[in-house]
Amino acid sequence: MKAEIIAIGTEILLGQIVNTNAQYMAKELADLGVDVYFQGVVGDNMTRVKEALTIASSRSDLVICCGGLGPTEDDLTKDAIAEFTDAKLVIDEGAEKKILELFKDGSESLIASNKRQAHTIEGSHLLKNEVGLAVGFVRNHQGTYYAVLPGPPREMKVMFEQELKPLIDNILGERKKLYSKYLKFGNIGESAVEDTLKQLITEQNNVSIAPYAGIGEITIRLTVKAHSPEQAEAEFLEPAKQIRGLLNDYLYSEENESLEQALSKIKIDDFGVYEINTNAYLSHRILTTDMYHENLKVSTTKVEKATITEALARQQFTDFIEQNKLKNAIGVFHCQISQVSITPSGRPRKTFFIALCVDKKIKLIERTFIGDMQAVQIRAAKTALFLLLKALKR
Repeated sequence: MKAEIIAIGTEILLGQIVNTNAQYMAKELADLGVDVYFQGVVGDNMTRVKEALTIASSRSDLVICCGGLGPTEDDLTKDAIAEFTDAKLVIDEGAEKKILELFKDGSESLIASNKRQAHTIEGSHLLKNEVGLAVGFVRNHQGTYYAVLPGPPREMKVMFEQELKPLIDNILGERKKLYSKYLKFGNIGESAVEDTLKQLITEQNNVSIAPYAGIGEITIRLTVKAHSPEQAEAEFLEPAKQIRGLLNDYLYSEENESLEQALSKIKIDDFGVYEINTNAYLSHRILTTDMYHENLKVSTTKVEKATITEALARQQFTDFIEQNKLKNAIGVFHCQISQVSITPSGRPRKTFFIALCVDKKIKLIERTFIGDMQAVQIRAAKTALFLLLKALKR
């Protein structure tokens, strides 16, 4: 089945909101084994919505329209679908009752406008809205399924999960679904990963191999269509083994998780975080991740004008550990924030010391990162997390 997602709302076109609904649905549809080949955004205009439907119906088996189901005159998605499929809009009694109860003390005009949210197409499959007022529906017209969902993400996700997803699953019946496996790497750049895996990616067969770069982290996603999770795992065995063989020194997880999430799975007693000249990025990531560490101590200095030498970094890190009676700690020191060296290409280059203490054994590592201040601070923190994670697992 080929699907197309059409987001309806002028506010998306104006950049006032981000279209996160399409991202969510694309992933969910892929997991169901549905291929999403096209996505689009159209404003609250009847003519243009019907034009988008005309194009979508010529190339897709399932067209999902999201948004434009509210009580105002410019919420015209249902009207457009009705006109396009030559159908009649009717009121769903259950949805109408819910609206009447909610607005029983309101004016007639308020009740009348909100009753628009109870509209569905005669003979279509109703999609109930458990967390809002606007119902959705699915209509089959000339071999194409048209699904209508509300725009607010909370309402859309519940309706998709509880109403539309089981319906699509039933329509599709027995088939292959899309399965993914993730390998996560740190302390290595995107170009190095791609160069190392170049031959594997070129020769990929049933299993697709796709690298995705984040700041300080690299994700390799293996994807395959299979009849069961067991079959997919069997397909993943060989390419995953080959990738591990090439990049094992940089592998930190085989789950789709960040470095800080991977670290959160390890209980670290008497643990501390110490930072100078970093805007406390590392501390923030550790404190906002679901970690449990007894006697966690955090100390940050936003601006230290003096140049941080290796000796000074070691001494301050040691003092922090001793004063707080810590067994384990991590530290990031940006050496000099008032002076910046420049690469031949004109990019700023900044030097950091990364300090590790595992079971009272201290180690300092000097690293240079290239990029703007925010990027290098993230890379330094991510490198520190990776090195600590590896040290704890030894």
